Amino acid sequence: MMELVSGTSERFQKVLAQIELYAPHPWPALILGETGVGKELIAKKLHELSSRSSMPFIPVNCSAIPAGLFESELFGYEKGAFSGAISPSKGLARMAHGGTLFLDELGELDINLQAKLLRLIDSGEVRAVGSQKVEHINTRVIAATNVDLYAA
Repeated sequence: MMELVSGTSERFQKVLAQIELYAPHPWPALILGETGVGKELIAKKLHELSSRSSMPFIPVNCSAIPAGLFESELFGYEKGAFSGAISPSKGLARMAHGGTLFLDELGELDINLQAKLLRLIDSGEVRAVGSQKVEHINTRVIAATNVDLYAA
């Protein structure tokens, strides 16, 4: 993977050094940058250099999932939770248990959904749509956006 994340500029070398410094830690990460700069490659490198590297890396393009479906896609759902839910779904966050959940284009996500996501980041809690049961998962969340979050 390192061959895909390389560059010679002094600024990029600093980015690579930050990746190597930050990767071993379990903390969530936020990657900021313009479209096309390789934010997902950086997230993958953070995962590969972590103790979670043998576990799943689950990328999620937040802007590609309609707001009405995002919660069920991320947290899963129970059979019968809504029309068409004929069998339960684990959800992407639980699929990332033990590994890394990469949320690309987080800035495009509705603010109400960001609040629900905070519970996962803060306490590792997930609750499938239609369930009363709260589960605890162990996943590192890495998010990326090209949106100036401070201005938004």
